[in-house]
Amino acid sequence: MKTKERFKAIFNFQETDRPWRFEALGFWIETLTKWRRQGLPFWVNSDPRAFAYFKYDRWIPVVVGDHIQPGFWPKFPRKMISSHGNYEIWQNESGGQEKIFIDSHSTIPLTIKSPVENMDDLQHLLPRLDPDIPDRFSTLFDKASIYYAKLCDYPFGIVFCGLFGAARHLLGLERFMMAIHDDPELLHAIGKAWEKLVVGNAKRLVKHKPIWASFWEDMCYKNGMFISPKSYREFITPYFKKVLEELCDLGIEFTLVDSDGEVSKLIPLLEEVGVRSLMPFEVQAGMDICEVRKKHPKLVIFGGLDKRLLGKSRDLMEQEIQTKVAPMLKLRGYVPSLDHGVPPDVSLEDFQWLLKRLRSREIAEYCR
Repeated sequence: MKTKERFKAIFNFQETDRPWRFEALGFWIETLTKWRRQGLPFWVNSDPRAFAYFKYDRWIPVVVGDHIQPGFWPKFPRKMISSHGNYEIWQNESGGQEKIFIDSHSTIPLTIKSPVENMDDLQHLLPRLDPDIPDRFSTLFDKASIYYAKLCDYPFGIVFCGLFGAARHLLGLERFMMAIHDDPELLHAIGKAWEKLVVGNAKRLVKHKPIWASFWEDMCYKNGMFISPKSYREFITPYFKKVLEELCDLGIEFTLVDSDGEVSKLIPLLEEVGVRSLMPFEVQAGMDICEVRKKHPKLVIFGGLDKRLLGKSRDLMEQEIQTKVAPMLKLRGYVPSLDHGVPPDVSLEDFQWLLKRLRSREIAEYCR
């Protein structure tokens, strides 16, 4: 099968020649550094380069917003504001300030100042969220991505920051949750700006025939959602539902949300608005993809394989493959992958073993 054909078949719960090759969502910086000492080429120093080196299946994106910023153009320059021994204060791409510990690059930075405190701050930033900014897609990388997707007939799509993710970038997590009670008008203003941003950029790119869109949300932790389903339906559902209806009308039929943590209560809310797929189903947060499949038979599932086992024992990882990958592939609509980025306790040799195992003829037979 061709790459785009395989991609569509998986999302449509159809038979394929083999699984989609996307065996880990990414790699810790420390992991790639360690692997270069174990034989990984020196140029493999980022997720995109690692995806290419390990021969992942290609789905080509243009990035509007992501886990770093909500969709600003231009993005704020990332720059160090001050240094304090074992930590530094940086301005991030969203215009906020964060505290970064120098000796632990893969820990989540501590937000100390968010770019939006009130409606005036939001109004000041709205020009950066305007979808009609002429040079938004003028970078060499964006032009190359569009050309490459068309040339190779790869599935082309758009990466957005989700609405919860965008509000989190703008307000910070604590301020966002307080605004549910203290400033609902501000949250609805963010929702309207986000809807305009997503739909407007999709309309600009529709001539290049995108078929998928992904949304970074990260709105759950190990005990569940950061906000209640009631608040989700009030502040997110109306805008997300309208966005997905518009994207579908534009021919973008495959939609994917990225959220860590315990997502059991989130899944029905995503299905209500029309989301078709979710990742990464963290096992340490209690997620069992086989149980999720029973409750949500039409949800395309990425991930769900316990990354912690790969660093412990191949026998344990093999058991994980046998109990999850085989039955999930038989039911279709599944991409076998670790449940998040690869941590540094996993060796290069063990990850290569995982690739060989998941790409074996035996595993491919479960797709047919």
